Amino acid sequence: MKEVIAIILASGKGTRFGKPKAEVDYKGVSFLDRITATLKEAGVQKIYVAQDYETPDMLATLKHAVAELSKGWIPASAGKTSSPEQSNYSYTGYLIFPVDFPFVQTETIKTIVEAHYKHPKAIIRPCYYGFCGHPIVIPSDLDLQANDHGKGLKGLISFCGKPVIDIQVHDEGIHKNINFQKDLL
Repeated sequence: MKEVIAIILASGKGTRFGKPKAEVDYKGVSFLDRITATLKEAGVQKIYVAQDYETPDMLATLKHAVAELSKGWIPASAGKTSSPEQSNYSYTGYLIFPVDFPFVQTETIKTIVEAHYKHPKAIIRPCYYGFCGHPIVIPSDLDLQANDHGKGLKGLISFCGKPVIDIQVHDEGIHKNINFQKDLL
């Protein structure tokens, strides 16, 4: 079966915020639970939470998560994975969802996943008023080991030679990066 798998990047320590952002409670729901619910409402059933990795940045966390998935790890539920097994899943793309963007709408997820299925070799980015944000969908064959020119995933995307499709959405949540407690006001 071919499908998109969501990778929630949640390994940060949350030093600017004061605690790991995956654990931040907003109106009775953690950021991680909020994102997981949004993904499931959008029809994304495979979710891998990249959490508790000792990695220096988001790209390193993503590389680690993809390496785990390529070993056959099958996500059992948010925050946990089953033990490695042979999987008949072949992911066409990775929906990369940083945990500090908890206010993305379900419709945005549906829109970018649909765009991925129409253009499985392209990078799909949501845009709101001309500015792109998160989450994005990358094709599973994007070479994450390529030279990022010191710019992380953005650098990989710039130099990979794959098409980039910007999808207009009406969702300011794609820009609402929560780094500090004041960002929730």
